[in-house]
Amino acid sequence: MVDTALDQGGSVVRDTQDLGFMYGRAFADPDGHIWEPFWFDTTQMPANA
Repeated sequence: MVDTALDQGGSVVRDTQDLGFMYGRAFADPDGHIWEPFWFDTTQMPANA
């Protein structure tokens, strides 16, 4: 989804976050709205998080 948004004129807002149990990316669409899709696996979440 993010790659498609970037191909269509969006821009990267911040670096990709990959914490193992959670992965997220952020982009701004051509109108400047910020989107932050992420994936989260609760079965792999560290006990102290």
